[in-house]
Amino acid sequence: MAPIDDASRPRVAGSVDLSPRQRAAGDHLRAIHDHFREQLAALTRAVEGFRDGSGGLDVVRAGVHGLAPSLSVQQIAGICGQVCRFLTMHHTIEDQTMFPAVATLDAYAPVAARLAEEHLVIHAHLERVDDLALAVTTDPARIDDLVAAVGVLRRDLESHFTYEETEMTEPLGLLGLGV
Repeated sequence: MAPIDDASRPRVAGSVDLSPRQRAAGDHLRAIHDHFREQLAALTRAVEGFRDGSGGLDVVRAGVHGLAPSLSVQQIAGICGQVCRFLTMHHTIEDQTMFPAVATLDAYAPVAARLAEEHLVIHAHLERVDDLALAVTTDPARIDDLVAAVGVLRRDLESHFTYEETEMTEPLGLLGLGV
């Protein structure tokens, strides 16, 4: 799957000045994304630690579950599934609520459409990660594939989050939409 192409994205940000109150929805969106960034970092540490046998899983377990034992393959699969479900739910809410509202502003309609298209790319990444997490439970030799898939997911998701945070702050503020 080709990575998300930043150069072809429509850009509108910087066209209006927002008050601090109007910027609040964009700040909230960034905070939500930061939570996902933390989850993905923990997932990355878990799969890399499992692959490397470095004992890094104890740290991940403490951070993810507040417990000390190392993660099993099944627990890593569970974390993958949880991250995938929450990201899918987040994107579904954006697709059904936020993007249609933003598309009512003509200048921002191409941005909303592009972000919705990127959700399909991210969803394909999530399905791959989930499939590989399940595969690792029966074939631990597939761990390198899972590590690579998580890396690709993080790269494209970070690009998507940054674009969305930049381009959605203004329309969310102009429309008075909460996130």
